[in-house]
Amino acid sequence: MRLDDLLRLLDSLRLRKARALLYFLLADRAPVHRTEKVTDLFWQQSEEHKASASYRQAVKHIRRAMEEIPGLSLETSAGEIALRLPPGFVLAEALAAPLSGPGWNAEEVARVRLLIDQTVQLEGTSASFDSWLAITRAGLLAAVRQVLDRRLAELGTGQPEAQRALAEFATALEPSNEAATRLLMRLDWQAGHATRAIERYNTLYAHLDEAFDQEPEAETVELLAAIKLDPAGGTRHAQTGERAPQVGLSVTLAPVEGEAQAQESLVNVLFSDLRMRMARFREWSIIEDGPEPAQIRVTLQAFYLAGSLRLFVEVKRGAGGQLVWSEWVDQPQTDWEGKVRILLSNIANALSVVVSDRALADSGSGIYDSWLKAQALLDRWSPETEAEALAILRQITEEAPRFGAAHAELAGALNVRHVLLPGTFQTEELKRDAMHHAIVAVSADPLDTRAHRVLAWCFCHLGYFDLAEFHFDQALNLNRNSPLTLASCALGFAFAGDLAKAGTLAAEARSHAEVMEPFHQIYLAAVDYLRGDHASTAMQCEGRGALMPTVGGWHSAALWKLGRPEAAARRYHAYLAELRRQWHGPPQASEAELLDWFLSVFPLRREEWRQDLRQTLEQVAAARSRFPA
Repeated sequence: MRLDDLLRLLDSLRLRKARALLYFLLADRAPVHRTEKVTDLFWQQSEEHKASASYRQAVKHIRRAMEEIPGLSLETSAGEIALRLPPGFVLAEALAAPLSGPGWNAEEVARVRLLIDQTVQLEGTSASFDSWLAITRAGLLAAVRQVLDRRLAELGTGQPEAQRALAEFATALEPSNEAATRLLMRLDWQAGHATRAIERYNTLYAHLDEAFDQEPEAETVELLAAIKLDPAGGTRHAQTGERAPQVGLSVTLAPVEGEAQAQESLVNVLFSDLRMRMARFREWSIIEDGPEPAQIRVTLQAFYLAGSLRLFVEVKRGAGGQLVWSEWVDQPQTDWEGKVRILLSNIANALSVVVSDRALADSGSGIYDSWLKAQALLDRWSPETEAEALAILRQITEEAPRFGAAHAELAGALNVRHVLLPGTFQTEELKRDAMHHAIVAVSADPLDTRAHRVLAWCFCHLGYFDLAEFHFDQALNLNRNSPLTLASCALGFAFAGDLAKAGTLAAEARSHAEVMEPFHQIYLAAVDYLRGDHASTAMQCEGRGALMPTVGGWHSAALWKLGRPEAAARRYHAYLAELRRQWHGPPQASEAELLDWFLSVFPLRREEWRQDLRQTLEQVAAARSRFPA
């Protein structure tokens, strides 16, 4: 599949949404999409019949345009749509291919840029599609950046014209690419064009200020100073001097224990390689902990889980030990080079957050401290702390409206408060309020996993299940290694009716058993119940009634389905007593009101599931007379 064919096809589509739909089908990871999800994604604001008509028109428009393009076909069937591509075609790989080989084909490289630029040109189609574009653009840029970095490393300090072509392309794609900008500044300086080098700095400064509200890195500023001090000295200063690192960093390996000891030698080699690579960071110095602990600690720990070696990496602040970032590396013995490059990139991003708190540059430490306080209050949840946390988060969103993390936290709290306060219900006003803050969170940071997960739950509660599935998918694309993301998305897909996908995600979540939180089990218990695995539901609910006010209902129903009426009746009797102790609804609530609350909590796509759950629990309630407590 040639890139010029793809560009001709996209350019030939007069209808903007037809072009957006084609690009979505071309670049998204899923080969087949439900029609209902597509219409929700692109025509959510339209009435159903208008959305269906617009969808059909877009499909016809795409098919007409594709008639002369070999290797492509658009297939539609009952409720599904799929773009059939040549075998093995992946857009990211197709874009990276022209940049990988020797030489420089300017026309082909221009096509790469035009295809990536579509992710900007198509913005404004819908809020959900815009977030997908941001994630897709990040993935495409990462694939291209990896190739450019490799080629620049291979060139070393020689072949300045080849270096210039690669760096010019890198900054055209990403104006915030400081490494490429510095390279171009040095090349200009060495060529006797100090003024051009300074102009590059000014362009970078303006972009960073407008887009990120931050200044260039110290290394870039130092290069600018060197150029201004000696404009004609570029040939004498191929590189600026090394400056003292700003932050002391310790990189340690936790003792290798258990089954992982069989591969201790390999783990030591991987650790040494990681530590060596970390030492190349200009912003940080590798030190050992002494009387004063390192400001940042990076710890590597080996586990042997589910029959394979896994590494767990975490970044913590030295003072207080607060966790900043963590990640699992699966099967590090295979493709370590590729995996460690991604790992180093993620560590660098985490360290940048620690050192400069760039995401909070416009907010200040007071806002950040308030946000941490709200998180702590929500972590040790009670009705009193919840009210205080919500008040703090609302104040933050007013004082720092673009601080997406506070919006995501607020939307998440609003989504679950009716679960944690038995007897309360979600109103349409609360649902819309949560939705507003979730959309702001995704808009502020389209690459925030939590923001997408929270927005997905907002769509669930409003009944837009296809859009919910879309954002659950985005959350998984951004961070599939988090047990919370896996468990939450598994439950979301179960409620949305995709039990097969929910089961796959639940199994994947259980592979992280060593690091799962107890409440994750309750998510998975509900997934298992809807999938018909009532034995697993009962096992996971056993002894966990204090974790969540809904546990007893699932537990009682599962026991009944297993043919254990006495156990089900006794558990249901205890559950009603638990609810009454936590009740925040009308005083002296009847058993029917307690049951109504339980059944109202879950945003189930299939109403027959809710009715079956009601009938089961009503049968359990009726059986209590035969099995007195």
